Amino acid sequence: MSERPAISVLIVDDSVVVRRIMTRVLAHDPRFAVTGAVSTGDQALAFVRKQAVDLVLLDMQMPGLDGLQVLPRLLERGTATQVVLLSATCREGSEVALQALAMGASDVVAKPSAGHFSDAFVEHLLDRLVHLVPSAERSRTPEPVDQASARLRPPGALVRAVGIGASTGGITAIMELIARLEGQLAAPIFITQHLPANFQQLFAEQLRRSTGRAVVVAEDGMAVRPGAIHVAPGLAHLSLTRDARGGSAIKLTTERCLHGGFPAVDPMFAAMARVYGAGACGVILSGMGRDGLAGAQAIVEAGGWTVAQDHESSAVWGMPGSVAKAGLASAILPPPAIADLILAQCKAAA
Repeated sequence: MSERPAISVLIVDDSVVVRRIMTRVLAHDPRFAVTGAVSTGDQALAFVRKQAVDLVLLDMQMPGLDGLQVLPRLLERGTATQVVLLSATCREGSEVALQALAMGASDVVAKPSAGHFSDAFVEHLLDRLVHLVPSAERSRTPEPVDQASARLRPPGALVRAVGIGASTGGITAIMELIARLEGQLAAPIFITQHLPANFQQLFAEQLRRSTGRAVVVAEDGMAVRPGAIHVAPGLAHLSLTRDARGGSAIKLTTERCLHGGFPAVDPMFAAMARVYGAGACGVILSGMGRDGLAGAQAIVEAGGWTVAQDHESSAVWGMPGSVAKAGLASAILPPPAIADLILAQCKAAA
């Protein structure tokens, strides 16, 4: 069996001390290979135009372009590069950190001062970084997918539940989709967004403020509320079960799945297929990897239907692209158009 390729890393920080520390730390771990270390956002953009990397460690405050200005430019190239904000000014769980995640950052890590990179911090950081880049995605440009491959037609059944799965760049897409629904959907909505655990409550609060809808972070045994948005918590998968009254209830699970992290989209979609059958609608938005593919298959096999975000509006067309390539999507659209399709289906089946 061949060894997994090392994760290629570009370090972007205006502090020469931090660049040296991070280069030394990563050089001592065979799972990583530092391919460059630069001091400005412009230098980072010039570097990735010439050489693909798996991971960019990006400082927030730098001369010229700051981290939030550089972030979307790194992602717009459409490669599999993941970006982690590593900054002393971007506290984990803060509004600025959530903004970075909404723009497509894969993670946000609070950086200690140059003289305080403890062994515990380094171990914690490396463990977080290595799980961001699946081995199958390393240093690979995504294969183009024909978006005309959508061939399934939405069934005639009433939409009884909508599940939304997303990862990198998904927060913005979710906000656009939910805002377009404008409270017109009576069915419950379930959301699994790949986020560090300490961001889920803040994400739910931001979603509540921006949409005006009822938003709850899912708890085990919680009754499913019609019209409400149920957000998967950070350390468990959002699953579902039938309650004693014939309704549905939240069931949190912690089994490992193909995606490997928590929360994952596949268990949520699979549960929707079991509980709602032909009334299940799965939406897969921007994100790295293939989480949601197996769950989309389960929904389609149960008689339900799925929609994938289009390439043009996705920060990363990995998750939606995998569903589209498998021929499981009834449509491939930008988020507002996905909302329009769901509402049209509700009216047609009423």
